[in-house]
Amino acid sequence: MPSVKFDNIFDAVTDSPEEASELQTRSDLMIAIRDIIEDKGWNQKEAASELGLTQPRVSDLKNGKIEKFSIDLLMTCLYRMGFRFQPRYQDQQLTMNVVVNG
Repeated sequence: MPSVKFDNIFDAVTDSPEEASELQTRSDLMIAIRDIIEDKGWNQKEAASELGLTQPRVSDLKNGKIEKFSIDLLMTCLYRMGFRFQPRYQDQQLTMNVVVNG
């Protein structure tokens, strides 16, 4: 049986490279948020309060239920945690800075 290799795990679940990229981005953001929650020592109730979510939604996030979160919502959660993304295009290069608020 021949093996199949994917550059992105989400390429295995969709034929659309755009959708695979979006799924990977959501996954990356969810992992970052989960790691920040753990680093801050927040329980799910505390995280819910900080993120403006319900405790069950925080549980969904921590359990990787990617289908329940949009990139917009995840970016809003990061903003509420004090992070803002600042894309910049210059000299044919796109970079992304993360600005820490307060």
